Amino acid sequence: MSTDVGHTLVKALRAVPDFSEMEEHTLLAIVGGSANLWFPSGSTVFERGDSGDALYIVLSGAVRILDESGDEVARIGSGDYFGELSLLLHTTHSKTAVASEDTELMVVPKAPFQELLSGSPELASYFRRKVEQRLPPSERRMANPT
Repeated sequence: MSTDVGHTLVKALRAVPDFSEMEEHTLLAIVGGSANLWFPSGSTVFERGDSGDALYIVLSGAVRILDESGDEVARIGSGDYFGELSLLLHTTHSKTAVASEDTELMVVPKAPFQELLSGSPELASYFRRKVEQRLPPSERRMANPT
């Protein structure tokens, strides 16, 4: 018999489609391995060239993803995440992330995220497919995020 813990951050993770079907104990492990950070509007979350060392989940607010010329290539809002490509490929960030409004992020560092992937073959497979879809065909066979 499973009981719904009802933890606020677990509920926030359930709102993220890729995490919505996970077991309660897995979500609690993510929460336990994460930190919530506040970024005022206009502040930099990470810059192009920084080490990809965390998964960022937007709890509130929004983040702009900027290319090397400073053009916005994506806007990430509440219930979405970013930073997974650099994290999974063990590379530096190819873009810059800036809070476009006051933003609260759940930051899941590399080690807890890797543990999560090790414990959930379905999630690892999902992220592997996601990485492969985002890479050019010539680089896909080199991607092994787990």
